[in-house]
Amino acid sequence: MTAEHAGPARTERAVNGVLLPGFEGTLVPGWLADAARAGLAGVVYFARNTPDVATTATLSAALHTISPDLVIAVDEEGGDVSRLEAVHGSSLPGAAALGAYPGGCSVSLDAGRALGRLLAATGIDLLLGPVLDVVSEPDNPVIGVRAFGTTPDDVARHGIAFARGVRSAGVGVCGKHFPGHGATTVDSHIGLPVVDEPLDLLRTRDLVPFARALRPEGRDAGRSALDAVMTAHVLFPALGPAPASVEPAATRLLRELGHDGPIITDALDMGALRQLTGSVGEAAVRAVEAGADLLCLGLDPALYTESYDALSQAVATGRLTVERLEESRARTQALVTAVRERRAAAGPATGVDVATEALADLSELGARIADAVVHVRGGRLVPLASTAEPDVVDLRTRLDHAAGRKARHVQAAITATWPGARVFPGDVAEDGAEDGAGERAVDSAVDGEPVELGLDQHGLAVLITRFSRYRVTADLDKAGTERGAEFPEGTVHHASRSEPLVVITREPVPGSAERARLEQLWAVRPDLVVVHTGLPGPVADWFGTLSGGGPAVVVACGTGRANARAAVERLRGQTGRQDGEDQHSSGDERR
Repeated sequence: MTAEHAGPARTERAVNGVLLPGFEGTLVPGWLADAARAGLAGVVYFARNTPDVATTATLSAALHTISPDLVIAVDEEGGDVSRLEAVHGSSLPGAAALGAYPGGCSVSLDAGRALGRLLAATGIDLLLGPVLDVVSEPDNPVIGVRAFGTTPDDVARHGIAFARGVRSAGVGVCGKHFPGHGATTVDSHIGLPVVDEPLDLLRTRDLVPFARALRPEGRDAGRSALDAVMTAHVLFPALGPAPASVEPAATRLLRELGHDGPIITDALDMGALRQLTGSVGEAAVRAVEAGADLLCLGLDPALYTESYDALSQAVATGRLTVERLEESRARTQALVTAVRERRAAAGPATGVDVATEALADLSELGARIADAVVHVRGGRLVPLASTAEPDVVDLRTRLDHAAGRKARHVQAAITATWPGARVFPGDVAEDGAEDGAGERAVDSAVDGEPVELGLDQHGLAVLITRFSRYRVTADLDKAGTERGAEFPEGTVHHASRSEPLVVITREPVPGSAERARLEQLWAVRPDLVVVHTGLPGPVADWFGTLSGGGPAVVVACGTGRANARAAVERLRGQTGRQDGEDQHSSGDERR
């Protein structure tokens, strides 16, 4: 049927049938209710929709009352990326922690099952996970600890186990970010990553977890572990000239690997596509042309309107057909049917009480996992006394857009344990990611006047002055050569503090700004201790190459609440199950 023979009602439902918008607040807005009644495929929850599990369960019930077939999806990976527990941090350590667990991939099955129960109890239909990216680039600004590991086999085993766990609780899963986001050095939220590597390498590295999840072997042969797959806004020249999310060759490759369910795009309002297409509406049309079935959109209702209008216009001009859109809608309806049947078989109840109980169970499991994974490596860690007032410096220089913030759960856990702790920078708000109006001025030692302490060289020089226990005014350049620090005019050089110094890192890659600042602090405070929230694998290379063998490092494997609490226990001198010979703590408490 051509566009002119398709009635407006049919076109409206067909267009709505490929859209997955977000929305503001904890109540169903009028525009969303109207769209749901007119065939909207689903919605994506953000943290602003899910302040607590009770509110989430109530909101889901309201949406499903309006449209029983509406797909409610959420990014709830655990660890650094959480929507249901965005305020206080995830109860479940993320993928890197699961991949590092000493007991094998059965822990990922248990974690997936526990998370699935919570999602089912809050009325959520589809988890936008697991992450099946293989982190082959340590300086990856967006994946990092969100991945299960650095080898295709580890990622495949843990990712498949996690997916099976979630599905056993009656929830659908969406593997991401096809064909792989692990080799990138650019965050697709803000720019277009390019992975210019041969297709043969992609097949033996990045594609392996997807291929094994879609066509598992053994007793699960013929039964895909995934309900949907999300494509990445990453350009692979070996596949074609456009990012995978709008590249027909990427879609064909995914179908060749055996995926017959919905293909979901990453959010179309991300920077990678905006730079390419110029508008979300054009990105929506190009994604459908490339073979996508569901289009993720952000919070602003204008994104829904723009995408809806652009798709409708594409149908009216013959660029797209109603039949093409209905093919996508049919795939989504098949997913809905499968999830409803799965949930009925699993028998989980939905509601506030069930969700509260499921969250408590998840928290208990998460604490056990974190205790087994978070550990100390490197130099001698002197436990912090209960009366200590540590200085805490966040050296991370890049905003974690996937997590929605530069997560401060480690700082929160430290200040809860040591109320006198001083945190630098203060209550950071970057790009509107957190409440507040920029970095808060904090107390400094410059003539008693407040100084804005950001992660710039001026602020670092002030900190070096304050924290120099030994009144040392030297730091190191990138080559490791000692040189005099250039302190701001008016700085009180003799002001010093003798409290413990804890620094938080994520990507102290040699040559990076984060690394340079770590070297400067290490030069004047060789007693500092690090809480490292990034990849656990490169810890020896990143910290052991510092002069003197480097500091004691609490390897947190992420910034979730469970990770942060376990990190605090290590700072207190409580030994984790992995510490063993890597832990060189003393029985003396540090003031």
